Amino acid sequence: MKISFGIHLAPGLLPRRDELGRIGDLVKMAEDYGADAIGTYDSSFIGDDAFVRTTLLASASTRARVGLRPTNPLTREPQIMAGFLASIDAMTGGRAFMDIASGDSAVLNIGFKIASRARIEDYVACVRSLLASGEATYQKRPQRVRWSSRVIRSRIPISICAEGPKILHLGGRIGDAVTAGTGLLPEVISDTIARVRAGASEADRDPVGVEVWFTTRSSLHEDRERAIENVKASVSSILNHSMRFSLDGKMVPDDLKPKLKQYLEGYVLYDHVLSGGSNPRRMEELGLTDYALRRFALAGDAEDWIARIEELAASGATRLWINAEGGNLDRQIHYMRILGERIMSRFV
Repeated sequence: MKISFGIHLAPGLLPRRDELGRIGDLVKMAEDYGADAIGTYDSSFIGDDAFVRTTLLASASTRARVGLRPTNPLTREPQIMAGFLASIDAMTGGRAFMDIASGDSAVLNIGFKIASRARIEDYVACVRSLLASGEATYQKRPQRVRWSSRVIRSRIPISICAEGPKILHLGGRIGDAVTAGTGLLPEVISDTIARVRAGASEADRDPVGVEVWFTTRSSLHEDRERAIENVKASVSSILNHSMRFSLDGKMVPDDLKPKLKQYLEGYVLYDHVLSGGSNPRRMEELGLTDYALRRFALAGDAEDWIARIEELAASGATRLWINAEGGNLDRQIHYMRILGERIMSRFV
């Protein structure tokens, strides 16, 4: 079965000038191996400036869609985001995209509350209107730009990042696509797709026309146990933000709910996605690690990845966001090569 792959790249914190060419090499490798899209995170708590990073990726790309995954409505005013998207779209000849979520480390670490669904919907409508006409409103404030007549595309694809039933429905209703962080278990995949399609149907849209992409917390390594160890910090983060407000409709086994609630109450935000931090340790102490890995992770050696991707595709997840392995650029290029030559070649 054909799989569409999005490659998530985090090419290093504050790269030096002499590293820029190698970042371009990483982008070209991802494209040559068949990546449909290339994205990078938007959190100034975790790393450097996402706009600079995305521009660097866009300048090296020739075929794949390029964008932020995800951004949020709180640290980026819609006028700023619309101008950024139009610029990336012009640079790439019409290949920009944007994923938007409610906000996590980027907003919570500066004292904001995460965005409501209503605010996300208002933000998306505003950005679209600015691109299409140069005028909009946002939070009852007027928004205007002078440059909209020169955009490459008047509608740049916006994907709604969703981890719960209500925002999956919203994604189906307004998103050009949905990027689901709900998990990778067969029953979760089926439920996710059904909820997105229900939202699309409610808005009189073609339910099949809203692409559903599944986010994986992934790690590729020749040593299977090392790969699993490397992914635990990432898995500990999604276990928190996918469940933090309610467990309703999220298909969590009843026997795990008390432990999960205890985990959520003690989550340490400053240790977010920190390897060796307190969150992976607490996840282990509470007996949640195995479940979290099964639900959210794609980790192991190349053969493990192939088997797991085949399982995901059989369950209906045929669009996957993945990354190989982090670290310095030598390490990233090494694992990108394994990812492309041994894994993606089987499916693209």
